[in-house]
Amino acid sequence: MKKLIISANPSSLGFTHKIVDIYSELSVMNWDIVELLDLYNTDLKQEFLRFEKVKEMWKDAITKQIQEKITWADELIFVFPIWWWDAPAILKNFIDCNFGAGFAFRYDENWKSIGLLKWKSARIIATSGAPSFFYTILLHIPVLWNLNRIGFCGIKQKSFTVFGKMDSKKTDKDQYLKKLNKLI
Repeated sequence: MKKLIISANPSSLGFTHKIVDIYSELSVMNWDIVELLDLYNTDLKQEFLRFEKVKEMWKDAITKQIQEKITWADELIFVFPIWWWDAPAILKNFIDCNFGAGFAFRYDENWKSIGLLKWKSARIIATSGAPSFFYTILLHIPVLWNLNRIGFCGIKQKSFTVFGKMDSKKTDKDQYLKKLNKLI
């Protein structure tokens, strides 16, 4: 399986980077082909989405390169910290810039949306200072991702995992890393 791991944490010390490293290693051990895309540390930097004419969106060279990576991958893995009950702005901008009409979705003659990335799957792995169960009880973030982001594009969400209490000294982060093996 070809996997594209997309991470979004500005701190090189963030636990999300450890998650990416371990997930990547475990995937390679499973004979998967892995490519990493760290949104804060890449040559494929994208400015915040701006346009004058909607038909000119999603036409630049960097977007095309990123869309080639998305097309290449069988599975997308999004790894990020939860801030203000959502993903960091750079990750939301990544979706705005790269999952556009004609590539990720289209509308039929009745304006019903049709996802164009149906052959893909995704896993979302997030970290949070709040306890993990908040995101189980309050389904806002998993539903947002499944219906309004990747699901809208036809991508099947395989899992949504939140590693909580990241700010607590009592949190056993090694236990979280062991759970990654079950995701693969």
